[in-house]
Amino acid sequence: MRIFINDILTSSKTNFVYKFELDKDFCEISGRKAVFKEKPTVVCEISKTQDNNLHAKIDIHLDTVINCVRCLDDMQVSDDVTISGIISNHDEDVDYDMIIVDDDYLDIDKILEDAVFEHLNNNLYCNENCKGLCHNCGANLNKTTCKCQEGDYSNIDPRLEKLKIFLD
Repeated sequence: MRIFINDILTSSKTNFVYKFELDKDFCEISGRKAVFKEKPTVVCEISKTQDNNLHAKIDIHLDTVINCVRCLDDMQVSDDVTISGIISNHDEDVDYDMIIVDDDYLDIDKILEDAVFEHLNNNLYCNENCKGLCHNCGANLNKTTCKCQEGDYSNIDPRLEKLKIFLD
């Protein structure tokens, strides 16, 4: 979804509201995948300021299934991400937030990726006491105990067995 900025600048209106659902099933960033249980909903409010700048406030609701980074279990997370700032077509070093546009279009898909990146970084663990995976056998320590601490490596996960041979 893209919003043409020049249409807003040349309009006599001062406030614009766009509401829509993005047609995406998942988003993958830096090796982590967020599967959308429901299509992300976006509300984008753009207003002209007195000095003819454009201010955007973009609210994105994310209802996702993502993996815990410690134990790799799926976890369901709902999150509301708000991105706001002055719309500009060039990057400046200023004291306020800016939303950079390319070719006079506000690219909502790119903003969604930024929101998902923030969402993934804010939701790393299934719970704060997550024990993660055993470094030797790969057992999920939230669900089971392993005997690796006792020196018994007979229950090594077959996917990790090659690593044990490599490390020996």
